[in-house]
Amino acid sequence: MGRLIKSNVYYRLPVVNNLFACIMKKAVFFDRDGTILSLVYDKNHGIVRTPLSPREVEFMPHIVSLCKKIKSKGYKLFILSNQPDIGLGRITQKTFNAIQNNLESYFAKYDIAFDGYYYCFHHPYAKIAPYKKMCVCRKPNPGLLFQAAKEHNIDLINSWMIGDGVNDVLAGHKAGCKTILIANNLESGHLSLATKHLKNTKPDYIVKKLKEILSII
Repeated sequence: MGRLIKSNVYYRLPVVNNLFACIMKKAVFFDRDGTILSLVYDKNHGIVRTPLSPREVEFMPHIVSLCKKIKSKGYKLFILSNQPDIGLGRITQKTFNAIQNNLESYFAKYDIAFDGYYYCFHHPYAKIAPYKKMCVCRKPNPGLLFQAAKEHNIDLINSWMIGDGVNDVLAGHKAGCKTILIANNLESGHLSLATKHLKNTKPDYIVKKLKEILSII
């Protein structure tokens, strides 16, 4: 199993050795921050933001039991996330990798392995030139979903996109996935605001807590 880093996406690619690899698989795609990892309240700036160091990494309640149930139902597990902080100069690649290693180690303690990690590092206002671009992989564009589906033979129609932001719902909808919006006040803001940004695109389900998803998927 090797770790690959591209200009637009970071992912871990598993070795496939399966006579039935040609059969399309169903998957659950998670956003990372506010869905897998808890967001951080920055008291100096009065904002809620993504973790910027391994010390700030905490995991959302019920995420382990949810992932275990999803795995037991035969779904592949993926994390798909916009991660522009390297390009914006907020963290280094080394810090990003340390956060990623923290995440993987935590789930390994519970015998949970994600089937792939897909991160878009781009941002239209990035300070570092290679990351400053308009791309197809940054949500709400569905590029990461299409890439994961192609590389892992995923049936997107029978798959789910779960996240705490409107961009997760929009990307999932564009890719043909069913969608779940985690809409609590801390991670998503008020539901009315999320609904306004979604316009005519509606999530299939709206939940306040991850544990509610246990009865959906």
